[in-house]
Amino acid sequence: MKFFLKIFIFVLPLSGAYAEGQKSAGLPQMDISTFPSQLFWLIITFTALYLFMWKFVIPRLSTTIEERKDKISNDINDAENLNSEASKILENYDDKMNSASLESNEIVSSSKATMNEYLDKLKKDNEIKINAMITESEKKIHQQKQQSEQEIKKATIDTIKSIVSKYVESVPSDDEISKKLN
Repeated sequence: MKFFLKIFIFVLPLSGAYAEGQKSAGLPQMDISTFPSQLFWLIITFTALYLFMWKFVIPRLSTTIEERKDKISNDINDAENLNSEASKILENYDDKMNSASLESNEIVSSSKATMNEYLDKLKKDNEIKINAMITESEKKIHQQKQQSEQEIKKATIDTIKSIVSKYVESVPSDDEISKKLN
């Protein structure tokens, strides 16, 4: 500050001496006699602006920049956290889909096995029923055959008796006729 005061004291008497005696016909800022006063006010204005910027504007800008850096770093951290959570959720989803696929495959295979067992049981039961029906039918056929043979024998014996009775007076007995037929 003392430096500026010395310059002010040095430049002040010089600027007045040159400005009083001269009259110029051009641009006043180009007049050499006014250079010291212009330099003086330039230094004062620059210093005032520099101090203002240094004390007020730059700290506010630096806090704003720091806040933005913090916000950006927080946003980046949040994005990374969300990304890691999303990847965990995706892994969990994939695991659940794989387990569901395995579970569905197990259900399908167990259902097929159960269905095959049931079909095998039905086939065995039906085979047993069919075999029982076949044996029963064979028994009935055998009984029918015996009954039919007996009826045929009886009809044959009756027919022979009726034919013999027309031609012969003594009719043979059923036992005699059956012995002759066999």
